[in-house]
Amino acid sequence: MADFDFDQVLNLEEEYYNEGFKEGQEFSTKEQYIEGKEYGYQTGFQRFVMVGYMKGLLESWRELENPSSSLENHLNQLESLINTIQLTNGDEEVAIYEKNISKARNKLRVIATLTKDSDKVNKLDELVKNVGGSLQVSENVDDMW
Repeated sequence: MADFDFDQVLNLEEEYYNEGFKEGQEFSTKEQYIEGKEYGYQTGFQRFVMVGYMKGLLESWRELENPSSSLENHLNQLESLINTIQLTNGDEEVAIYEKNISKARNKLRVIATLTKDSDKVNKLDELVKNVGGSLQVSENVDDMW
């Protein structure tokens, strides 16, 4: 019994506390990583469902017979705006996305008026929300952590 260290017995509570704390941190880190990844996928999908819809409209309007030069000019501008949107998520790319998506939406309205297809763009936000869903984001900072 002389080999037995009684100090270890007295420190069991602290040892188990530290072990539980470490396990909790590892579990929380893993869960936050998964949650962040899911959030990123949903956000990316929501953003690019709109871009995809715009590309589809652009393709259908390109197939119109005898488009006016004004319409052709607007279609080229829309295509240019859409093509400058990148799939990466850096600060610069996100800023370009925000700027170009706003301009592209305005350009869509102009083209829809010229082609008398306003019904295809009037409910664009509703369509994107129905297809892409809405994100559940906590507005209260205390609830986030």
